[in-house]
Amino acid sequence: MQKGINNIKKVINKLPNSSGVYKMISLKNEILYIGKAKNLFKRVNSYTNPMGLNNRLQKMISLIEKVEFISTEDETKALLLEASLIKEIKPKFNILLKDDKTYPNIELRVGHKWPQIKKHRGKKNTTHAYFGPFASAYHVNVTLDTLQKIFSLRTCSDYELLNRKRPCIQFQIHRCSAPCTGNISVKDYKEIVDGLLNYMNGKDSNLVNNLITKMNKASKELNYEKAANIRDKIRSLEKTNHTLQNLFKNIEEADIFSLVNINQHIAVEVTFCRNSQNFGSNTHFVETKIEDNLTEILQKFLVQFYTTQNIPKNIIISHDIPEKKLLESAFYRKTNSKISISIPKKNNIKIIVEDAKKRAEINLAKRLAELEKIKNLLGKLKNKFNFKNNIDNIEVYDNSHFSGKEAVGSFIVANKEGFLKDKYRKFNIRNSNTHDDYSMMEEVISRRIKYGDLPDLIIIDGGKGQLSKAKEAFLKSNLLNINIISISKGKQRNSEKERFYSENGREVHIEKNDPLFYYLLRLRDEAHRFAINNHKILRKKNLFTSEIDMIPNIGAKRKKNLLLFFKNVEELKNASFNRLCKVPGISKATAKQISIFFEKS
Repeated sequence: MQKGINNIKKVINKLPNSSGVYKMISLKNEILYIGKAKNLFKRVNSYTNPMGLNNRLQKMISLIEKVEFISTEDETKALLLEASLIKEIKPKFNILLKDDKTYPNIELRVGHKWPQIKKHRGKKNTTHAYFGPFASAYHVNVTLDTLQKIFSLRTCSDYELLNRKRPCIQFQIHRCSAPCTGNISVKDYKEIVDGLLNYMNGKDSNLVNNLITKMNKASKELNYEKAANIRDKIRSLEKTNHTLQNLFKNIEEADIFSLVNINQHIAVEVTFCRNSQNFGSNTHFVETKIEDNLTEILQKFLVQFYTTQNIPKNIIISHDIPEKKLLESAFYRKTNSKISISIPKKNNIKIIVEDAKKRAEINLAKRLAELEKIKNLLGKLKNKFNFKNNIDNIEVYDNSHFSGKEAVGSFIVANKEGFLKDKYRKFNIRNSNTHDDYSMMEEVISRRIKYGDLPDLIIIDGGKGQLSKAKEAFLKSNLLNINIISISKGKQRNSEKERFYSENGREVHIEKNDPLFYYLLRLRDEAHRFAINNHKILRKKNLFTSEIDMIPNIGAKRKKNLLLFFKNVEELKNASFNRLCKVPGISKATAKQISIFFEKS
């Protein structure tokens, strides 16, 4: 450790007495730790007295080769920069979110003549309205289902809207007002849209009364079917309002964070509340040690969490944090709005936090049990195939193509924590002989070797032939001590009749009732799913490269609109001039140009 302390001392006199971010770097040029400081000199100098530091930081100091720093205008900017760098680099000695989730929203395309309501994830369009975030796709789907029952807005694509000749089943079960076939006027549809906007924004006090008035009017006009339909909407609305519970009644907009720990493992339950509605909760697992202060862990979690998520007006936390004012200042700088961070004071919020803690404890216990199970399976895997070293990191390889076209090779990554989806990779096959599965496997392995940092075990989806080609690729690169096995499908490609081959091509028998059998199949199936998915994406992309590319003055945007509007190129070829003019972005001059092009061809 003394060497690391000496390396820190080399840079001490260069550090300013002002705010900034510092990076601890190893001999291998790996960034070990990123921290922020109000005073860089004092903060970094504190590492030269490691006796007051926890074991994790003492170990880090022993690995330090050099220290780099970035000065900032103030501590708030240092905090934001620190969070951004940690998210990008993920240093192993920092407190990290294990699962950097993006949360779904409900999107209402208010700029459209006939606004569509749907699930949305990713970048937002400024012309649309969004409600959320929701904790999961399940919560979005349940809410969408309820909104369809009450408001009857379309969920179909623009293509279906413009091309349908008669209403779909959604209209028949009273979940859509069928604007596609003119069953509702623009004015009446807008009234429904306004009602939904008011409802989702918590301004729906008159909604039930308005529906009751409409129901009574329909009943007086002897339109009993319409009256019954409105009655069902009222019931759905009342049921929804009842399930919102009084607990969330006075919480306009807040994210609620509840932290728990079990045997030195940390979980944070995040509950979303918007317009006094519970949008669900989700459990995040935090990579740290309990020797870190719980309040420090929660503070670091909040900063990292809001590098990607929208920040609400209120943030409610189960444990008070040391730099609450600093975080409020940083979040104000990001949002230009006042943000309040507080611990629960009202009884209803205390109940929400305690309930969330219970959910977090259950989910953390389940995760720890799963991790223990995987640990045992990795031990069994080592013994079954007589590997010399422990198996921690695994890569599983598979290829996918359709009659040699759109050939893709890929691998997935797993370790004792489960699947590491951010490390999955794909390779578009360059070899012209894409009918040869063996050569494709050799190409994929050869290209993977160039990246370095090989895993403890490589699994090939295939038989002895693919295994042999993969080994050849390693031999050509003088890599002789690679643990590699393969899994081939059974006769007639039957599931549960798979065969397992060791590095030397010897078949290794694993009983079907052995958990190791199903663990290996689970790895293989995930690799297969990923390969097929990438093949489908490539096929879809290649479909865009069609005759449309040959039409003059048709750029990427118009091409996309044409392919969204028409099912295929044949339908486009047979389209009338008037129908072409209905495509967004296609003027009369362009429509004429398209017609002439296909007439000539």
